[in-house]
Amino acid sequence: MILFRYVARRMLGAFLVALTGVVGIYLAVDFVDNASAYTGAGWLPAVLQLYAYKAAGVVYMVAPAALILGAGIATSMFRQTREYTAMRAVGLGPWRLAVPVLAVTLLAGGVLVVLNDLVGVQAAERAEEITAHRFARGGNLRRFLAAREPKRWFRGMDGKRVYHLRGNLPDGGFERVTVYELGEGFTLARRIDAARMHPDGRAWILEDVEDRTFRQDGSMGLERADRKRYAFDEPPDAFAVIAGKPDQMRWNTLIRQIGIRKRLGQPVTEFQLERYDRLAYPLAGIPGALLALALALRRDRKGHLAAALLEAVGVTLLFWGMQGVSSALGLSGRVAPWIASWAPNVVFLALGAIAVHRAR
Repeated sequence: MILFRYVARRMLGAFLVALTGVVGIYLAVDFVDNASAYTGAGWLPAVLQLYAYKAAGVVYMVAPAALILGAGIATSMFRQTREYTAMRAVGLGPWRLAVPVLAVTLLAGGVLVVLNDLVGVQAAERAEEITAHRFARGGNLRRFLAAREPKRWFRGMDGKRVYHLRGNLPDGGFERVTVYELGEGFTLARRIDAARMHPDGRAWILEDVEDRTFRQDGSMGLERADRKRYAFDEPPDAFAVIAGKPDQMRWNTLIRQIGIRKRLGQPVTEFQLERYDRLAYPLAGIPGALLALALALRRDRKGHLAAALLEAVGVTLLFWGMQGVSSALGLSGRVAPWIASWAPNVVFLALGAIAVHRAR
């Protein structure tokens, strides 16, 4: 237990140093790259606020890489000080180093999952908002506003009803509403226009209604009403679609949006992929650190800190490359989202376990 705590402290210290360095370098490079846009009255306080929010997102983004680098550095230090040689002399194998290293990476991954949901997603959105409104360049502001444009069109669960809701009302209703009902052969069978639509339990109250029915013989029936109740298949909460990016939604909101969009027949692949990535990405440090540790323990290895840095960069690039390919396959629908998110972790975990076993 003493050895476990000792190795864990060394790993934690190496991780925090690596994380601080990587985050600092990333923010410095980002500032230099965008410094020309930081102008105008009061730019300094705005930049400080911007980079405070950016830092939270950068920590989440680079933490797995910092864990990989920390594992390589900590293991290299054990070899450099001959402590690992002493461990082998008394019959202790590489797993006596690997287990506490994995414990630290698991703890760090769990903390990242929680902090990203509590702070990270909102910080990323605020950083994007400040950049778009205060330091907008090119189409940044236009893209920011477009991503948050309230959704107007909805498709019903059976695909035979389409809703066009042009404006929101305070009570959860909508204004300037049109409901299309489709018949056989994707023909228009019915059109309902209303000035307002209010929720009424599991149904809807429509005001200033014009209800048109299109018959197969080409004739049309028209019914007008000041107020009429409709029991559509979709309940009021079915239209609670929130605009925005899935990676900028908190966990509960993300899960609700997946359910709502599924009921409305909307694509949810990107949201499903983000759902699994919320757990898979922070925990990527576990297989990556295991592989970096195995590389640091190989017998013919030369060098220590420089070698650990090169190995960590190599492992990180390989992991990010595989993750990019896997995500692309998931977004295209070629593989299930959960497979796309977890496949890189599983592959690298297997490679790391095999490599550590061979280092015995």
